[in-house]
Amino acid sequence: MAKKQSKLETKFNEFSRVAFLDETGKPKSAAWLYSFLIGLLLAIVYAAVFIGSGLLFGRWFPEPTLWVILLQYLATAVIGSVPGILLAVLLQEEHKALAYYAYIWIAILVLLTLPATLLMSDWKNGYGWTDMWMFCIYLFFPAILSILAGGIPARLLWNKELEKKRAAERKAKSRPSYYNT
Repeated sequence: MAKKQSKLETKFNEFSRVAFLDETGKPKSAAWLYSFLIGLLLAIVYAAVFIGSGLLFGRWFPEPTLWVILLQYLATAVIGSVPGILLAVLLQEEHKALAYYAYIWIAILVLLTLPATLLMSDWKNGYGWTDMWMFCIYLFFPAILSILAGGIPARLLWNKELEKKRAAERKAKSRPSYYNT
């Protein structure tokens, strides 16, 4: 007898079937799936670094000022981007795009949290804008800075690899072909 799935499991299965699997159940593209999983892993790393730096800076600076918050954002972006950039450096030529695609997935996940934050804000009692400001401080601002700090170097490394590939193709086309004569 099959176990009845919860609503969350059903929605997750529908999402994975549409995003990653074709009609026969085979993966549409391994790059989509791998970059999504890498993006989830990097998002977890960023969250851990954000929480850890908040605890550390809370000990060092008991009074939260704008500079302490900005220092926490910067530490999250720089330290959290190290695994993504290392991944982009260490992957082989054609797989360097996975790191960049992972940052695109993180950006998509951050955008998908926007409706949830709007729904979780207390608009009835007049605290909606205060709640949204708190979500921006603790979620959106560090996420955007982290996406930029990791995504831009990943894109630049991928562009460098694409340029190498294009140069090799141009060189191959410029050689005379003795087989076509």
